[in-house]
Order: sequence, then structure tokens, then C-alpha cells
Amino acid sequence: MSERAAVSPGFRGVTGPAPAGATPPAGVRRVGIEALPALALRVLRAALQPLPACMADDTELFIRYVHRKPERGLTVICAAGAPRERAAQGSARPAPPRWITISIDEGALEGARIRFSAQDIQEVPPEGAVAGCVAIPSLGFAVQDFPSDRRLSSLAASLSTDLQDPLIGQLELAARACLLDPAWHIRRARAEPVRYKPGSRCVIRYELGLEKRSVNGVFRRELSLFGKVHGDPQRALAIHAAAEQLYAAHRQDGSHPIIPRPLGVAEALGLTLSEAISSDIPQEAPRTGLEVLRPRLRRGVGEPVARLHIPSGELRAVALALARLHTSGVSLPGPSRTAAKEALRAGERAALIATHCPLVADSPRRLARELASRLHALRPEAYAPAHGGFKPSQLLFLGERVFIVDLDGLCRADPALDVGYFLAYLRPSGLWYRRPAMRGWFAGAAATFLTAYRQAIIRRGIDDSTSYGIRKRARLYEAATLFKIAARRAHRLNSPRPAELEAILGEIRACMHDAH
Repeated sequence: MSERAAVSPGFRGVTGPAPAGATPPAGVRRVGIEALPALALRVLRAALQPLPACMADDTELFIRYVHRKPERGLTVICAAGAPRERAAQGSARPAPPRWITISIDEGALEGARIRFSAQDIQEVPPEGAVAGCVAIPSLGFAVQDFPSDRRLSSLAASLSTDLQDPLIGQLELAARACLLDPAWHIRRARAEPVRYKPGSRCVIRYELGLEKRSVNGVFRRELSLFGKVHGDPQRALAIHAAAEQLYAAHRQDGSHPIIPRPLGVAEALGLTLSEAISSDIPQEAPRTGLEVLRPRLRRGVGEPVARLHIPSGELRAVALALARLHTSGVSLPGPSRTAAKEALRAGERAALIATHCPLVADSPRRLARELASRLHALRPEAYAPAHGGFKPSQLLFLGERVFIVDLDGLCRADPALDVGYFLAYLRPSGLWYRRPAMRGWFAGAAATFLTAYRQAIIRRGIDDSTSYGIRKRARLYEAATLFKIAARRAHRLNSPRPAELEAILGEIRACMHDAH
């Protein structure tokens, strides 16, 4: 699983005192987040028989991910392992860790602490200890041993690569589609989880060993594919259908597709399959957008001082890819994503921020109200196919080409939504700490992207007035997305950082001012 899920050092802030009004009865000690791993182990050991191998006596759980969402409660992902295993050296490719997911209902939370006590966990018997899932509904507490997931019921089957499993047939069809050759067969397969969002989706890398026989002999090769398990199988079908339309449209006009090739969907599993972006040239290994689209010091020929390099070529490639998506004409089912929805989300995030950091409580609420009124007033010229979450982490670069990945949020929306979303996430974190030259880097990078996007959509038949309107509206969507960035510490139950928050709020004010 991706190490991006690792918890930042700021997580230590959740171990402080409970918020006002959360004082427990005398003699009862509320549970803090830091105590959940030990409680989860206790519940699993008491409820699961026989015990999984990862539940040995010396097993410890190490928190790797913490996230809280309004109405959905708290999710904590832990890595299970023995201390001696973590200290072991010399393994070129260590076995992937075992993941334990802890879920706490919203009603069981009091700020960064939990309403029930450790004693409650001991006294209330668990229910429904089935297939690695243990729940205590009366306390709003549940533990799941990956890949068991009650809301992602097909996950375990999507990770099972025994050659007799039904999944193998789907992977074989996908491999043949990728290689355009029906003669290939799978002789071995391995599945590795890459990113996991409990109850929602999981990205899986499949490493396949293939073989085909002909009059010229037996041929073997390796192939990597990616799959994504979705909680809603119908959503998986819709995403795959839209991806096929988009890929086919670009193949027909002779241009390079901007998404990985869709290879199929296992409807019963809610599993979409696509090619892995790769190259036979070692110097052309795929690079992530997070790696490419960030400030880097570079010294030019004859220059005595290194400067922050703006990746202009890559930004122009991103702008072109986004323009091609917006003008693709792909038909997407379902309602359009409106500015009113973004206004609602900004208001919810502002309220969360105000509760999390009372020192700045008035400012986010006031800004969100003003932003909401302006978003409600927007009247885009047309809705177009949009990514819905367009940011550097959703991009892969291979040489001079860029690919858009993670199409879960595909929708019809104002193109300005994607433009503003991207610009919000393009900001380097150094901006929040007033680090030298970061302002100049972002201004230059944003200008490069916006100019290239405007030129690309005009070449595709969008008039200059419409492109100007997209750019103006994008500033308001950018402000709305910055509220999402500002709420991250609250969602992760990190301690507040008022100075960082004030810097983000300042960016929101600047976006709203520029949108006039």
C-alpha cells in the first residue's frame, strides 16, 4: 500500500486533552486515538477463531492513516507486524504488511477522543465476527482485517489470484486485449494493493506471467495491469463505459489518448481493469504528477546561482490534456456537478475549520458565505465532460506524454471546476510558510498552465469570450478547493496550525478578489 497514507508527525496533537464539554464521568477514561490499535488487537483476538497469522502474541499495530469525515465518522488504518520483522534487514522485497482498519461512527466521537472507554470494549460482546470483520454496533466500533471489508465485499476475491479463481479469466481477457493477441494465457499471477480507501475503493497492481504456444515454440513474457475495485458495481460499469468512449474518441482522431487504455470490467466484482503506463526505455520510467509539478532547484548553463525551475513543458502538456477532455464530447450519465454543490461543500469545510481552530473561527465562515453567494450566481456557457478532482496526483508522465488517471469523479460540469481545482493543488506547501521564491514559482507555473489551456481550447473551437469566462470562474472554484486543503488537518485530527491556516485563507481572499 502506498506510503502516502503515512500519518504526519502532527498526528501527535490528537493525544491532548478532550475538548470542552467532553469531560467523562468520574473514574471513566475516554479512549484517545493513540489507544485504538491495542483495543483493535484485543477485539480481533477475542472474536476471531482461528486467529490470523498476523495476530501473534508479539504483533503490534502501527497507525498509518487517520481520516474523519462529517456523517461518516473516523477511519484509522494500521499496519500489523512484529517489532523484529520491522527491524529485519537484507530483504530485497519485503512482504507487504497486513492492514487493520478501525471504524468509529460519528456519534461515538467527541473531538479527537471517543465516547466509549476501554472498559466498555471489554464488557460489550462483539457481533458479526464474519470473514475478518468484527463489530460492536452499540458502541459504533468496528475492526476489519484486510482484505475483509463489509462495504467492499468483492475486495478479497479481487485479490485472489489462484489459477482456478474466476478472476483469472477476467485478467486473461484484459491481457489479450492489451497485447492484441488472443493466444496468451496466464501461467501465474500476483495481486498487490496500491491504494485503499476502506468501504469505497482499492487500486490493485496485477503482475502477470504470460505464455503462448505456436509452431515456432513457446513464448513467455511479463505484463502489469491495474485494477480498481469499486463499492458500487454500477458505478464501475459507468466509469468503464466513459473511459472507453474517451479512449476511442482520441484513437479515431489519430491523437495520443490521454488516459490509460481501458481493458475491461468484471461486473460481478465491480472491478475495472486498465493498462499500466510503462516504457521499454529505462530512461522513460513513469513519473507521478506530484514528482514532476513541484519546485526544483536547477542551475542553468553559465548561471552562478541555482533557481527554482518551472516545468513549463509538462504544464503545457497537462493543459492540453485537460482541454482535450473538456472538448471530447463524451456522454456522461447522471446529473451535472453544479457550483451550488461546491458552495455547500465549502460551507461545511469552513464550519469544520472553525471548530478545529477557534483562533480563526470567524474568518473561514465569513469567507465561505461570500464565496457561496458568488458561486450560486455563476452561469457557465455550457457543461462539459470534466474530471471532477483534477490535481497533480491524478497525473502520470511518460516522456513528453501525460496521462490522466483515477476517473472516479468523471461528470458533466463547468470546465472552470477542473481548472480551479488544479491551480489550488498546484500551490507548493512552502507558500503556507512564506518560504522564499515560492510565490514567484507558483505565479509563473499558474500563468504557463492558464495560457496553454486557453490556447488549446480556442484551437478546439471555443471562442475567446468563453475561454475568458472559464478563467474568471476558475478563481472561485479555486477558492472552494482551497477550503478543502485547509480542512485537511481537521480531517486527519492533526493539531491546528493557525499561521498555516491564515496563509490558506489569504489565498482564498486573493482568488475571490481576482474573480471580480
